[in-house]
Amino acid sequence: MEDNSSPITTPAWQNCVHCPSLLFNSATEFERHIQDKHSIKEGSIVLCQYGQNGICSALQFGDLRKAGFKYHVRAYHLFTKEVSDNWTFYSSSQNLPAVLNDPNKGKQSNFFTKTWGDGFVEKVEINPSPYLPDISLSHFESYCKKISRRYRRHCQLKEAPPTKTNLKIASVTEENVCEVPSIFYTQTLLLNDPKIFSKVFPSLSNSVDSSSAIRSLQETLSTYLDVIEMKISKQVGQKSDAFFHAMLSHDTIMEQMARAVKTVQNTRSNVSMVKQNLTNCPLQLISLTRINVNLNNVYDLLKLMGTVQQTQPMIQLLLSTSDYVAALDLISSTQKVLCTRLSGVQAFRHLSPQLTEMRRLIHKMLSNEFLRFIVSDLNRPLKDHSELPERDKIVCIVSGILRLKEFDFLDIFKAEAMTSIQATIKQSVIEIISERDGHNEIVLRGTQADNTWLMCNEGIIFLQKVTPNLLIIFKRILSLSNLILDISQMDDVTGNDSEETWTQDEVLSINLKITKSIGSLSDYCNERCANLIVTKTDKDYVFSDLTQLAKLSELIDNFSNECEKITGHCSNTLKLALRSFAMKYIQNLHIERRAQLTAALNSERWKFADVPYELQSVIHKICENGSIPYILQYESGEPDGKYLVINKESYAVVPTVQLLIKILLEYCDATKQSPDIVQYLVNCMLELIRLFNSRCCQLVLGAGAIQSAGLKTISTSNLALVSRSLQVVLWLLPLILDLLDKLHSKDLVLNGFSSITNDLVSHKQEIENKICVIVSNMLSSQLSAWDAKPPIPSQTFRNISKHLVKLHEALIDILPIEQIRSIYMKVHDNFKDKLREQLVKMNIVANGSPQHGVVTSELTFYLQTLKTLRVINENDSEDNILYDIWLT
Repeated sequence: MEDNSSPITTPAWQNCVHCPSLLFNSATEFERHIQDKHSIKEGSIVLCQYGQNGICSALQFGDLRKAGFKYHVRAYHLFTKEVSDNWTFYSSSQNLPAVLNDPNKGKQSNFFTKTWGDGFVEKVEINPSPYLPDISLSHFESYCKKISRRYRRHCQLKEAPPTKTNLKIASVTEENVCEVPSIFYTQTLLLNDPKIFSKVFPSLSNSVDSSSAIRSLQETLSTYLDVIEMKISKQVGQKSDAFFHAMLSHDTIMEQMARAVKTVQNTRSNVSMVKQNLTNCPLQLISLTRINVNLNNVYDLLKLMGTVQQTQPMIQLLLSTSDYVAALDLISSTQKVLCTRLSGVQAFRHLSPQLTEMRRLIHKMLSNEFLRFIVSDLNRPLKDHSELPERDKIVCIVSGILRLKEFDFLDIFKAEAMTSIQATIKQSVIEIISERDGHNEIVLRGTQADNTWLMCNEGIIFLQKVTPNLLIIFKRILSLSNLILDISQMDDVTGNDSEETWTQDEVLSINLKITKSIGSLSDYCNERCANLIVTKTDKDYVFSDLTQLAKLSELIDNFSNECEKITGHCSNTLKLALRSFAMKYIQNLHIERRAQLTAALNSERWKFADVPYELQSVIHKICENGSIPYILQYESGEPDGKYLVINKESYAVVPTVQLLIKILLEYCDATKQSPDIVQYLVNCMLELIRLFNSRCCQLVLGAGAIQSAGLKTISTSNLALVSRSLQVVLWLLPLILDLLDKLHSKDLVLNGFSSITNDLVSHKQEIENKICVIVSNMLSSQLSAWDAKPPIPSQTFRNISKHLVKLHEALIDILPIEQIRSIYMKVHDNFKDKLREQLVKMNIVANGSPQHGVVTSELTFYLQTLKTLRVINENDSEDNILYDIWLT
């Protein structure tokens, strides 16, 4: 039979569709022709145009990589495929799921540009699995030997079949020839259906001769019946062995069932005998044992009822011996028994409410006892240093309260502790006020006690009195708190396995409440003391000096530290109140000192004054120590000095600088005494130094002192005094910075000292430049009228010499010789520049002329004046001026 599913392929490479005149001898020439003439190259993409209208029908877009172009030509253009019309789904060599699920194929690339076929997916080599064993031919040798014998026998039987099968083959052939239609095998053969009737009797409806058609149909149906009978006999013949085997097995099964019935009868007889002889008696014994157990339970229950009936008298006995924990445990266990084992007993229906009421009365009694003990313990005489005189009693009380899990007694404890603290503070206040008012009786009640303030000295006395008393109160409070915590850790209080135990939250709760109570008591004590001593701001309540502030600060620090050491809680209320009060005091003090310094600057006449011995003594101690001492002591009894001696060097200073030094030392002393306000004091010191520096610049360099102090003019001596005063401030600033760095290096911002130092140095330099400018202008005005003529020295140079001598006289008592020499060297350099300009104007050159000799003589006189004033070194007696002035 011809297979129409495979397509017929004919060679198409001999002729070209577009070039019919060309003939090709091989497929290679045809491939090269298409690639050269009928394709377009765009980079790595090749567009195939071999087809109608210049479009390849094999690809939707017609693009291929260069490497795959020849495969495209071979697959679609070398041969012409003529596909038959009987093509079905099974005619295809591959389908898409088979290709995509092929494990031998790798990841797809250029999915939409590839041609469908064997090469649609790239092939990937898959390595053998390491989990599978390596199977070789040796593993199949035994199997091949066994099968080869059977196969040879099979071949022999196949080649020489037995003769008895000829009939069978014939029948099979006949059976195959006459095959029964499938419609006769259906379960429902409805002949009343016309379609089924026409299929069963096809010749009756179309035949003219009905008798012949019926005869033919009858023969056909007979043939079908014979075929069916033949198949049935064949099937029975094939299954005959199984049928006879089942018949033989039937008798055997019947025998086995008879034996099984007999065995069951024997077993039932034996079970009946076992029941009568071995089972009934033990079961009766078990019943009697259960009855005995029930009777014992009833006896125990009656005995328990008798015990419960004696609960109330036993509770009274335990309370009389102060064994509160045992009484409460008895109540708890009795109520538990009433709720469980005796829940249905009507005789005890009123006992549980009675026990609950008794528990409430015990709680009330314990609260009253605890309150009475707290009041008596905290209000003991302060001279009594014993710790918890009735310790056993308070242990019983607290144990009972904690066993009840009632924590309201801590609020009672806190309230009574506050009352005791308040009474201690009030007693100290009454003693101080009574001494102030002449031992009169004073009663402070209600808000009158809260609105009472103490003066500054009274606040110091108050802290000295009340601190030891309050510390004793806190020690008693802490002792009782520790006792409560210790009791809360006892097993008979927190419960055991047979009782209701405390949870972890309850244990943490009581610890937290006690800790908070102690902290709040510490805060309350600090707040009460703060309201008494550092709230009022009237004149009567202001410190007279910083010593009182230091003393109060020391007492407050000691009190706060002792409270923190005892209670473990840091309360900053008193410290913050002191800081606020000290800040107000320092602000007022700073305003006063700033006004005092401003008034002194405005009235300053810028003449040096005598230095008091008190100030000199402090400066002397600072120089000896190399730093500002911790305690400044001003000495007296010696006469005042003319100069301020610092490190064996004399400083001529104005009175304002002395005032500034005293204020700065006072502020330094305050920083050591009150560290809480040290940053504000640092800012105050920097503000005063800036004020002094700026006002000095305005009054002296800006000539503001002419109006403010009534000066006629600002002389060089005034400028020199300002410069020398600035040097004193510059000497003091590093010492102040070193002191602050030692005391409060981590808590202060000291960046302002560097900027103020730079301002002072620049101001000092401006003053020196101002002095040089004044003298240089005077010398320049003299040189403008000078003429190089005899007599020698001329009047001009005599006047220049007088000015230099006056400048030296003005500076020698104020500035050190090194600074004077520096000023004179600047003046000298300016003089040389002016003289050189004058010689150029006069057209005088160093040519040995008479005028050249006059200039040399004048300069010799000028240098002699400088030598006399000792502003130039002796080794350089002949200055370079004799040569420099002739250089351009």
